[in-house]
Amino acid sequence: MNSPVQKIKERLSIVDVISSYMKVEKAGKNYKVKCPFHNEKTPSFFISPERGSYYCFGCSAKGDIFSFVEHFEGTNFLGALKILAERAGVELSSYRSEQKDKTAIFYEIMEEATAYYERMFVDNKEARSYLLNRGLNDSTIQSFRIGYAPESWTAVYEYLTKKGYRKEDIEIVGLIKKKDDRFYDRFRGRIMFPINDSSGRVIAFSGRIFKKIDSGSSIEEAKYLNSPDTPLFNKSNILFGLDKAKSSIRSRNYSVVVEGQMDLILSHQAGFTNTVAVSGTAFTDSTIDSESKINNLGLVRRLSPNIIFAYDGDEAGIRAASRSAMIALSLDMQVKVAMLPGEKDPADIILEDSNKWKDIIKNSVNIIGFHLDRICRAGTDIRARGKKIREIIFPFLIMINSSIEKSAYINEIHSKTGISETAIIEDYKNYEKTQKSDENLVKDKIGDVKDMSSRRDNLEKRLFGIIFWKRGDEEQSKAIDDLITLFKEDIGVEDFQKMLDLYEPFSETLAFEAEMWYSDKIDALIKDAKEIILNLEEEVFREEAASLMARINQKEQNKEKENFESDLKNYQKIVEKIENIKNRRSK
Repeated sequence: MNSPVQKIKERLSIVDVISSYMKVEKAGKNYKVKCPFHNEKTPSFFISPERGSYYCFGCSAKGDIFSFVEHFEGTNFLGALKILAERAGVELSSYRSEQKDKTAIFYEIMEEATAYYERMFVDNKEARSYLLNRGLNDSTIQSFRIGYAPESWTAVYEYLTKKGYRKEDIEIVGLIKKKDDRFYDRFRGRIMFPINDSSGRVIAFSGRIFKKIDSGSSIEEAKYLNSPDTPLFNKSNILFGLDKAKSSIRSRNYSVVVEGQMDLILSHQAGFTNTVAVSGTAFTDSTIDSESKINNLGLVRRLSPNIIFAYDGDEAGIRAASRSAMIALSLDMQVKVAMLPGEKDPADIILEDSNKWKDIIKNSVNIIGFHLDRICRAGTDIRARGKKIREIIFPFLIMINSSIEKSAYINEIHSKTGISETAIIEDYKNYEKTQKSDENLVKDKIGDVKDMSSRRDNLEKRLFGIIFWKRGDEEQSKAIDDLITLFKEDIGVEDFQKMLDLYEPFSETLAFEAEMWYSDKIDALIKDAKEIILNLEEEVFREEAASLMARINQKEQNKEKENFESDLKNYQKIVEKIENIKNRRSK
């Protein structure tokens, strides 16, 4: 009986899966696209329907539909399995390992807690009334699986331990805390918003207090309480609502980022299903964390490079939006800011009139234009404006790679402020010099480290790529085998075997490279293979000749006579082999 993995692969082709994330183009029998895993201007990411795999010649990313979804979505294998199973219509209920690992148990605990909080919410009229008054409807509440944590100190602890889960595991996932050898619930008397990973699995919670409760402490309870970092949850790797927004972000080609859960949920309810929220999470200035996991903004950028920050309209919201925009610019994203009136947040505006929210998103402006307009409204003094531009605008400008974009922004600054373009350019160049002296202030650019292989290495890789690709191909393997037989005779069976052993572990990658190279010029394959072998033999013999000549020279200097004549004869034989190769090439 086929496993779920096999069934999914039978129902979903690699082209179908990857093209659902990005637009691919035909390249002979294969497809190509700009690599989603590193920045590039021309496509080097190739997809082979025949192999059911992909390979990037720029960053060496490779794999099948599962590894692609894992990497693109920033999830693990089980997360990718869940996503693809839903798409393929494959039932996973029978897919269970004999012995569950810890991570699987953690996910189970979070799912059990979510279901428990949902049931508690149904029985709590106050919590439901609060959310309905805030503008949510029952359908939205159910869709986002909003729950309620009872005011009891040990409700979820007792529920989960009775289910058979270890208290140590419940503590690890952040649901309970320990004090004086006693465990108590982290969340009490709060409306619970589950935070999911990109595949929809619950990994954390954000709990909102909505009424005064007895906390047993004189310290006032925080409005929001979020899960701590756990093996499932890292604040830098998750955005609230991304699992529900990712499809819409891809189709609309932009994302809207808000601050709070209510902002996000009401935005979805108003039709902006491409909205995500930073509540309970944090942005970092890299797409990859210390454990090589994709962070939240890195995931959003892969779905679309266009982003709108719609934070609260107060000064704190503007500062937060500016910090986030700076990071997004450093990741080569196109950044806009939605201008919210007064000190209102998105939830207030949507509750008042959802059409106003649509207009605000529609009229969002680029981050530099946003700050430039604020500077111009603050006063007309040229010197004061110039100082503000250096302080506020230049840090954004330096994050932009494109010289054309920078030039356009400099022209906009000139037009709106009245400061001469020459002065702006001169000031910016001086600012740029001071920033470049401190590399930590400039966005981190990871350069591709190229393996400077020798000519021989490249020839070997090309040859063995053809060998691995055509292994078992009845139509062409005979011609290839004949060439390899001659090659073995020329360089020696032992040396050939050493090469084969060296490249065998990379057979899949090398075969993929050969397929990409020859898929649309198959007629040239045998001819090229002959030429590669001749060139490779010549390189092998030249290396042998150079090594032997160095030894002969050393013996001459040291006046050593042992095997001297033999070495000279061997050198002459190698030179003859090189001449023979030249003659074979000319035929």
